[in-house]
Amino acid sequence: MSDGAMDNRDLEGLEIYQLFELMEPLEPAEPVSMFPQGPGWWVLLGTILLIVAIMAGRHYYRRYQNRYRLYAIAEVQALNDDYSPLDISAILKRCLLSHVPRSEIAALTGEQWCEYLNARADHQVTFTNFYRLRDSDEFDPQALKQQAIYWLQNYKAVP
Repeated sequence: MSDGAMDNRDLEGLEIYQLFELMEPLEPAEPVSMFPQGPGWWVLLGTILLIVAIMAGRHYYRRYQNRYRLYAIAEVQALNDDYSPLDISAILKRCLLSHVPRSEIAALTGEQWCEYLNARADHQVTFTNFYRLRDSDEFDPQALKQQAIYWLQNYKAVP
């Protein structure tokens, strides 16, 4: 017989159930660990955590930077129904003063102020002269509030 061949002559003539009885059970294999083993996995995990932390930080920083918008929106929503359009104008001007130089917008009134506001929003909002709107019979307080809120949510500081 060769070295690699096994002598199975003692198993000849046995039935299948007898062969099953002679079998020894296999030892179960060790469970595969779900814990990353190599350093590459640690680097990947660290990179993913760093990216998530940066994204969360940017989100909260932007929210912190835009908090003046939230305060201005809350102020517009808190206005009574008998408010003057000049109240909305004052809120919008205070909001812009938080990040635009005072010399650029402090002196703006009337048509110039409305053009300035319209230039910084998309075309869904068009403000008309707040002074004329105050004396107009067509003044809709709820519509102006909604326009101001939309403008506060979507305006760009630089046109």
